Amino acid sequence: MRTINALFLLALLLTATGCKWMSAVFHGSHAGSEKLICHIDSSTVIGQPVSSPDSRHVAYVLKPSAKMLVTVDGKEEKPYDFINVSSRTFSPDSHRVAYVAWVGEKQLVVVDGKEDKPFDEARSLIFSPDSRRIAYAARVGKQWLVIVDGKEEKPYDIIAESSLAFSPDSSRVAYLARAGEHWVAVVDGKEGKPCDDARGLIFSPDSLHVAYVANIEGKGVLLVDGKKLASYDGISSHTIGDMNVLYSPDGKSMAYGAQINDKWTVVINGKHGKFYDAIGALVFSPDGQQVAYAAKTDDKWAAVAKAQEGKSYDAIGRLAFSPDGRRLVYLADSGEKTVLVVDGVEGKAYASIVEADAIKQVHGCQDDVCWDAFYLDKPFQFSPDSQRVAYVAKVGEKRINVSEKWSAVVDGKEQSPYDGIGGLIFSPDSRHVAYVAGAGARQFVVVDGNEGKQYDGLVKGTKCVFDSANELHYLAKQNTSSDGKSYDIVLVEQTIQ
Repeated sequence: MRTINALFLLALLLTATGCKWMSAVFHGSHAGSEKLICHIDSSTVIGQPVSSPDSRHVAYVLKPSAKMLVTVDGKEEKPYDFINVSSRTFSPDSHRVAYVAWVGEKQLVVVDGKEDKPFDEARSLIFSPDSRRIAYAARVGKQWLVIVDGKEEKPYDIIAESSLAFSPDSSRVAYLARAGEHWVAVVDGKEGKPCDDARGLIFSPDSLHVAYVANIEGKGVLLVDGKKLASYDGISSHTIGDMNVLYSPDGKSMAYGAQINDKWTVVINGKHGKFYDAIGALVFSPDGQQVAYAAKTDDKWAAVAKAQEGKSYDAIGRLAFSPDGRRLVYLADSGEKTVLVVDGVEGKAYASIVEADAIKQVHGCQDDVCWDAFYLDKPFQFSPDSQRVAYVAKVGEKRINVSEKWSAVVDGKEQSPYDGIGGLIFSPDSRHVAYVAGAGARQFVVVDGNEGKQYDGLVKGTKCVFDSANELHYLAKQNTSSDGKSYDIVLVEQTIQ
């Protein structure tokens, strides 16, 4: 009866939809639909199509002739002499696309199909968090300047490529620039104090403050809103995202690793703790009341939380608090094995547990299948209710071996091994776990251990997105020729029965 009802509902949907086509999909206990997004002839595509953040749209670059053009969901934009394929950028809300194009010897930024002013070079293209604004760095001759919403700011010798940032509320822009021998932080178009070096620029979560670390007369100096807050022999860059300073989620607290003589300590709101040989990653709890970090004594590392040190290991990876702030999890290496430690209790030892920035390097390409479409926002995931933990582990003895298998470990139990796994996510009600998996040349989504329909690939950057507690979607490829040179990209919407 459930299947009949699902078919009836899908028939109604097919009647109402205006898309090119939609087909019903049934596989095991899963029901869903496939909506055609676009058809692709790979002989004219440069690079791989990429998914929008919401996994509903696709952008790719075509070269049907001497010119190149960007296509979004099958709609072609204006052709150009050349397009920087890696510059394609979706806005956070997935509704806008920007990229860098060449007209003759000049480069220009194209946003929503509209051209900005041409420059000698353009890069570091970013949208604001609310998707309404855009900023990038451009070169005129030997000097660089930042363009914000089409308006040019003061030119400099260098703009630090990764420093350009919008504030969380999208109202402010900041970056690090060098003029002559000195660096300055530029915030809302105004320069800060010149220094020998500057790094780690970050806005506070409430967007009211800007912090960064400067090298002044051989000291690591913390500046907030251009004012000196503290000076040390060094300030660590081992916080999340290589930021030197970490703000609490509410913006009321600040933490960082500081060096005094040859020892390191964590400073929280101006007060330092115990000294160690080195300080690793720092993390605030969601309520901002706790800080956890990795600390080194002699040749061993330990996780420190509530001023208490955990068991010593050869190395400690990323740490994270559960959404309710009551639980702490981290990766730890002991010899040739890695374990996930949850609430101080070790899980099973594995050859490797996947880090977000390692998944492409580990998987690489095998049998013409590239796994760089797979990724993890974190090497492990808590469920929204904080009760469950899932992660991806290598099933085998060797750390680096592409032919090894990977398994999702959910609540301490291994699921089926695959050639690649990524995009692990819990449903909003914490009941379901979904991820992308691959076996040979086929890729598919696994929900609660049950495999969905197999496809010829998933779109680069796509992920499983839960639309409700029992509904999710993602973007997949279906070959339309035996040689795989032409294929459809479809939006797969799936219901968990």
